[in-house]
Amino acid sequence: MFAIVDIETTGGSAGNSGITEIAIVLHNGREVEGKFATLINPLQKIPRYITALTGISDYMVADAPTFEQIADRIFNLLQHRVFVAHNVNFDYPFVLNHLVEAGFQWQARKLCTVRYARKVMPGRPSYSLGNICRDLGIEIEQRHRAEGDVEATVQLFEYLLERDEAQQHLQTFLKGKTAETYLPMHVPAQELEQLPYTAGVYYFKDKAGKFVYVGKAK
Repeated sequence: MFAIVDIETTGGSAGNSGITEIAIVLHNGREVEGKFATLINPLQKIPRYITALTGISDYMVADAPTFEQIADRIFNLLQHRVFVAHNVNFDYPFVLNHLVEAGFQWQARKLCTVRYARKVMPGRPSYSLGNICRDLGIEIEQRHRAEGDVEATVQLFEYLLERDEAQQHLQTFLKGKTAETYLPMHVPAQELEQLPYTAGVYYFKDKAGKFVYVGKAK
């Protein structure tokens, strides 16, 4: 069971930026089971360059619900499903942070259609959503809008499923939390799972063990 997700945001930082739009398509691996999409009031100004990219303005989201107002619905849609997105490590932290801030404890297995496409169709010059959809003849009706991008991701996902013999690559991605599936290199999954949801301090060290940076974050 999958939830294919795309979001638009006010910036690139999951900790500081807001979500301006979300689209979720429920998929059972064979067909679409349901859809949900809405603009979201991020409770912060949308930068001009983001409006230029997405077309989403402060005026458009002024009367939209806040994430907290729809968090329960989003939580219920995502529960017990694999979280699928194109470049999933962008979308997932935003949704996770917003759900946690709304009082929901949620985690999900993740599937990145960029990494999945690289396995099923290796050797392509670009795996960006725009380029790979253009190569495959998948039309994106509203580029850089959540609903348009998620519909294209659904078509890409279905294309990959059809060409993944016995879904071999898919099962590899879903088997466990490995560096190949969704974590950066050299980050053990068990260490990540043990981190608390509260704020903490992190340290960067060089190869000699010398501290080169100290920061704090959730």
